[in-house]
Amino acid sequence: MDMQRACEEFLKQEAEYLDDRLFAEWFELLDPAIIYEAPVRTARENWDGTGISTTAFYLKEDYASIEMRVKRLRSRYAWSESPATRTRRIVSNVRVTLHDGDPSLVAARSNLAVFCHRGDGAHPQILTAERFDAIRIGTGVSRLVKRTAILDATVLGLESLSIFI
Repeated sequence: MDMQRACEEFLKQEAEYLDDRLFAEWFELLDPAIIYEAPVRTARENWDGTGISTTAFYLKEDYASIEMRVKRLRSRYAWSESPATRTRRIVSNVRVTLHDGDPSLVAARSNLAVFCHRGDGAHPQILTAERFDAIRIGTGVSRLVKRTAILDATVLGLESLSIFI
């Protein structure tokens, strides 16, 4: 299987696990050295031109913190997820290149739309982002090594960011 297709299949499987709330299975897709972050976007004047903070994050996680979140989400003590957020992820425009410096990794850039439904609300809250991933593609098992999700909104329309992006 070529790298493009392998990455697309990996990202589809990941989205399915998260949408189906199969957090233990999703956690198995993570490399123990995972860096998982979503920096804050700013709308004010930005001198570097990116509008992306290098010091403030919506999410800045590692393997241990994600493991703790997954355990809490699978328990009855996930108060921010009661009732649970129902999500539907659409991953598109996957672009794959070889990762600089490590031939076992590929760099995958993708667009993400997450439709979030809570309680009895009639309208979803929609979160969109561009993701920059480093994925170790293996025979049978692939692992997410790094994810940086750049959210499009400066103000998130969610009550809490308790989902994985």
